[in-house]
Amino acid sequence: MATLAANGSSRFSPAERPAILAALEEFTNALAIYHSTLRKPTEHDNDILVDCLPLDTDHLKAFAEKIMKIQDANERATDKKAYQNSLYMMRIMEDLKEEIREQGTFEVLSKEIEKIVTREKEVEALLKEEKEVRRTAAELRKIIAERKVANEQEKRRILNELSEEQCSMEKLKLIANTVLEYVMEWEKAKCEQNSLRCDMEIEKLKEILNNWRVREKNKDRVHAELTKFLIQDTASLERKTKEWEERYDREKETYEKEIRQLRIETETRRKQLDELKEEHRRNQEFIDTYLAEKEALKKEKELQECIRKSAIKIQAWWRGVMVRRKLGPYRPMEKKKKRQVKTKK
Repeated sequence: MATLAANGSSRFSPAERPAILAALEEFTNALAIYHSTLRKPTEHDNDILVDCLPLDTDHLKAFAEKIMKIQDANERATDKKAYQNSLYMMRIMEDLKEEIREQGTFEVLSKEIEKIVTREKEVEALLKEEKEVRRTAAELRKIIAERKVANEQEKRRILNELSEEQCSMEKLKLIANTVLEYVMEWEKAKCEQNSLRCDMEIEKLKEILNNWRVREKNKDRVHAELTKFLIQDTASLERKTKEWEERYDREKETYEKEIRQLRIETETRRKQLDELKEEHRRNQEFIDTYLAEKEALKKEKELQECIRKSAIKIQAWWRGVMVRRKLGPYRPMEKKKKRQVKTKK
């Protein structure tokens, strides 16, 4: 009966091991017989077929050959996988027999199962990744197809524009040739016109040159006459200058005498002027004194007159007061008598 080992795994007893080993040996022999019936894969079985689908559907014969190659490749892949699986099972059985013979456990199977589970998970992840890649590839194919259609449309548009540009270039070339011919004819006519104009200008310049030559001769004659006149005029001016210098000396001496006489007279008159200024100053002082005294007398008379008028006004006011109040000599006679009587008593 199987027991538990120290690590928790099952272990066969020594009595059970021979029977289990015999059963495993029979299974190993059967597996070896099956393995011997399989075809051993060659080096070409690992080749990958490229261009499995033909580019042109008209080549049916080539397509049939491609299909046969694909089927043959699938068969070789199946045989190769069966051959590798049989080798794998034989190796596992040998390891399992060795472990049961020595330890009585089957840890090899547990480890292989764990490896298979891990491999299946990895395969599942790879399948998911492959699915995602296929989806991305489909989207890329769709985008490529759309881009291809867009590129075809753009290509047609560019070709149309190119044809239009070629037509435009032909038209422009025709127009340019016509314009060139017109310009050449126009330049030829312009050249002839300029040549005629230049001939006319040359004739005109010749006439101007002759006129200038005549003017130059006249100027030379005038220059000679002017030179002769200026020489004579210069001699006359020098003679007159000498006469004027002599006259200047005579008049200068005369005027200097007159100036000296005038200076003497000026000095005499300046002295007289100083005396007159002194006399004027004394007279002005006398006049100022007289005017001051006269002004003082006038102010005094005005003051006396003001005092007199004020006294008259005061006397008139007082007389009016006495008359109104009947005082002094303006008192009635009866009252005077009564007052006299009273004084006698």
